Amino acid sequence: MLKGDRELMRRQNRALVVNLLRAEGPRSRTEIALRTGLAPSALTRLVRELLEDGFVTESGKTASHGGRPAVLVGLDERRVSSVGVKIERQRILAARVSLTGTISDRAELSFAGAITPEEAVEGIVRLVKRLAPPHGRTLGVGVGVSGFVDPSSGVDLFSPVLGWRNVPLRDALRERLRLPTWVENDVNALALAELWYGAGRAFRHFVVITVGEGVGAGVVIDGEVYRGAFGGAGEVGHVTINPDGPTCRCRERGCLEVYASDRFLLEEASRLGFASLDAMMAAARDGGADARGVFSRMGAYLGLGAKDIVNLLNPEAIVLGGERMDAADLFLSAFQEAVVRHSFPSLADHLQVVPGALGEDGFLIGPAALVAADFFHVPAAGGAP
Repeated sequence: MLKGDRELMRRQNRALVVNLLRAEGPRSRTEIALRTGLAPSALTRLVRELLEDGFVTESGKTASHGGRPAVLVGLDERRVSSVGVKIERQRILAARVSLTGTISDRAELSFAGAITPEEAVEGIVRLVKRLAPPHGRTLGVGVGVSGFVDPSSGVDLFSPVLGWRNVPLRDALRERLRLPTWVENDVNALALAELWYGAGRAFRHFVVITVGEGVGAGVVIDGEVYRGAFGGAGEVGHVTINPDGPTCRCRERGCLEVYASDRFLLEEASRLGFASLDAMMAAARDGGADARGVFSRMGAYLGLGAKDIVNLLNPEAIVLGGERMDAADLFLSAFQEAVVRHSFPSLADHLQVVPGALGEDGFLIGPAALVAADFFHVPAAGGAP
């Protein structure tokens, strides 16, 4: 066997083992060998290498049933981690995330106005340095950002929320950080987090829909995040609900975001005389009919946008997330009713609507998972490693 073939096989075997541990948690060497098909001798060498490199740890023993308890091997939560970053309109959030999706530390920066690309790069560099671990190593940095992102080049092609066009974010960060860096649409990154660590673990086909400052979607097909030909899949916030409606930030008219995002809620709060969105939420929970009607309309519009996804992709589930899930009790029933009423019955009958399991942390765990995905990737024979 050629040296290159041996190295490819070693990387494939490593990926098989760490993916099993990521998906199912600590396992004994015997079980890992049975599940992966690796010879015990090969597995012993591989686990030794992973222990020395800090990727796995011996985490306990199996219950004894008369024989000698087996030592469990699991991913190490302490020595190897990634930094996940989320860029918002006036804030940058960052967290140190283990290979098992656990956040160990976090930091943030706030800005007086909308963040410029230069401020974003400088801010992310500061946060990554602040989160540098005293021991262990950083695999890389993942960044989630709103809008149409080309993940292959790391360029934010267009973000209506941030007002950015053609920002080469990945290359600028790689140059400053000297670390592997990935840039992805923030909802696609959230979909990966829910797929690996959250509500999506129960499904092979699902769509994450987020609601807050914008409305976005991350699509998972057959256990893989689907990004489209150029990274633009999932821009559900800019499907047209009313072609004669108000102008959206994207400059089209009557987009879903106009009727189902914080923009709509804030405009309605102002129209009804509420001092803030929180005040309108409190009134709705107090039984105020006008306030409750606003959230019902928002949920119904969101459901109309979602039903197009259901009819087009036939997912098993819709996973709801985003900042405005703090008002889920006010809009969820209207959302579900609209989805069921307007989707094809044969598709809606089996559709599940579930809240995301990771909450707002998913927006940090997801970008970090982009980095981990490179580590977990199983290289193909005859292809690029």
